[in-house]
Amino acid sequence: MPPIRLNRRRFLGCSAAAGWALSQGIVEGSSVNVALKVGLVGLGSRGTALLRTLLEIDGVEVLGLCDLEPRHRVRGAGIVEKARGSRPEVFERIDLLLERSDLEAVVVALPCDLHAKTYRDVIRSGKHLYGEKPLAPTLEECDLVIEEASRAPSQVVHVGYQRRSNPRYRDGVALIRRGDLGPLISGTAAWVSSNGPMNGHDAWLASRSRSGDWMVEQAVHVWDIYGWLKGGPPVRAFGQGRRDLFTETQPDRDVTDDYAVQLEWADGFHVSFTQSWVAPADEAFTGVTQRVTGQLGGLDFSTGSVTYREKSRPRQVIHPGPQPDTRIALQNFFEAIRAEEPSGPPVSLREAREATAVGLLVRKAVDERRVVTWDEIHPPV
Repeated sequence: MPPIRLNRRRFLGCSAAAGWALSQGIVEGSSVNVALKVGLVGLGSRGTALLRTLLEIDGVEVLGLCDLEPRHRVRGAGIVEKARGSRPEVFERIDLLLERSDLEAVVVALPCDLHAKTYRDVIRSGKHLYGEKPLAPTLEECDLVIEEASRAPSQVVHVGYQRRSNPRYRDGVALIRRGDLGPLISGTAAWVSSNGPMNGHDAWLASRSRSGDWMVEQAVHVWDIYGWLKGGPPVRAFGQGRRDLFTETQPDRDVTDDYAVQLEWADGFHVSFTQSWVAPADEAFTGVTQRVTGQLGGLDFSTGSVTYREKSRPRQVIHPGPQPDTRIALQNFFEAIRAEEPSGPPVSLREAREATAVGLLVRKAVDERRVVTWDEIHPPV
């Protein structure tokens, strides 16, 4: 990692380093290796994965961890100590973590119903924010976060749509936009697993009021990529699904564990998507895929394979193999904090809000088993 460039914003974020550097007459553009001081909120499965990723990144120091569960705090502190040789401070309450004046950035991995309040609290505390998707499970909450962020334009706020940072997706979208596949016709995508029922800690993933349902909690990754590719949301959706597949053992479960949906854009481009947690445990039935077909060929984002209808054109593969997109997304976040000039995030807050809105569109279409239009979710003003 290149040396950190200490501009005014960076000086103000590191008071100890700033005092020393100013006393030595260091000015903007100087190179001083100062680690970014980071806190992490939420140490469930996703939060632990983010913690391990943070510890792989040079120039980042994890000083504080927060989780309601004592065993999560102990486990997280142990992970940091094993990797870095010292234990971070641990907190049960987020407000106590945010009181640490030396923390510059906070990474948050909490259930969806806690996103809006937590994200606003982090922004209000003056710290940079990396929050997991979705921005929030309702449009009203999204708007509250966006309003809070607008009051702090010097703070970096990124939402964890890590596919936007994945070089395969970025180069794939660029290939499509330059016309290599010709006019777009359709897309197909799937998120199919045999691992159901997925519950999450304290069964928050089994509760629609907490997660927003799978269309909002997880499939927003899919809606975001197609929205990015098309420059906006679909105009309508139709779908159907099941919310009763695991109620025999979990009578309070109310999420849609199997559904299929069709989305259509104004120009006729259409997408078929299936999500299910009840597939047979065979790779022929399971997997995560996202594809686009145009008049001249198709792109499989999952593998990077580009295939053309004209058989004489050789197949190509964009960035083959697994891509560490979560690490790249976090690195983008830290680079934005260090930047001398503000830079736009991979996903703007407006785009993150739009992904939530498409999730709500799909949820309504599946619930009501009818065609639902964008205007029903997002009335024109």
